[in-house]
Amino acid sequence: MTTINPQKYDRPTRLLHAALAIGVVLQLSLSTVMTVPAGRGLGVRDWHRSAFEIHAEVGIFVVAICALHWLWVCLPRSHPACSYLFPWWWRAGRTTIHQELGAITHWHIPSPKNVSALVGTVHGLGLAAVTGSSICGLINYFGYFLGAPIPPLALHWVGLSHIAFGYLIWAFVMGHVGMALGHWCAGTLAGIGQSQPR
Repeated sequence: MTTINPQKYDRPTRLLHAALAIGVVLQLSLSTVMTVPAGRGLGVRDWHRSAFEIHAEVGIFVVAICALHWLWVCLPRSHPACSYLFPWWWRAGRTTIHQELGAITHWHIPSPKNVSALVGTVHGLGLAAVTGSSICGLINYFGYFLGAPIPPLALHWVGLSHIAFGYLIWAFVMGHVGMALGHWCAGTLAGIGQSQPR
C-alpha cells in the first residue's frame, strides 16, 4: 500500500516543476496573441503567425519536460512519488483528502513544510491537463509541420481537444496562483495573530 510521503520535494521535482511552469506560462501567453494559419505556407506572415510558430516550437520543449516529469515521479527514488500526485488511487489517500478538505472548511491550511494530499491532487490534475495538451499539440505538430499522414478530421478533433485542454490549464494556473496567495495570506495572518500580545 502506497501512502503519502511527508517529505519535501526533491531537487529534480522542483527543477522539472519550474521548467514546466515556465513553458506552460509562455505557451499560454503566446496563445493569446497567435493566429493559426490554414496550413503550412498559407496565410499572412506577421507577428501573430510568428507567435504561433514559436508556440509550436516551445511545445516540443514542454512535451519533453512533461515526459521527464512523468518518468521521474514514477521512479521509486522520487520525493514525492506518483502517489502524491494521484492520492485518490488509494484508500488512504482518499481519506487524507477528505480530512484536509474538512480542515480547510475550518480555515486550517496544510503546512507548506509537509506534503499535502490535497495540494498533490491539484498538481496531479494540472500535470494531467498539461499532458493531454502536450499529446494533442505533438500530434498537431506532426500533422501540420512535418506533414504526417493524419486524416484531416482526426487533426480537427485533436485541435479542438488541444483548445479544451488549454482552457483547463488556464483554470489550473489561475487556481494555482489563487491558492498560493491564499496560503501566503493565511500564513501571514497566522503569524500576525501569534505575534499579538494576549
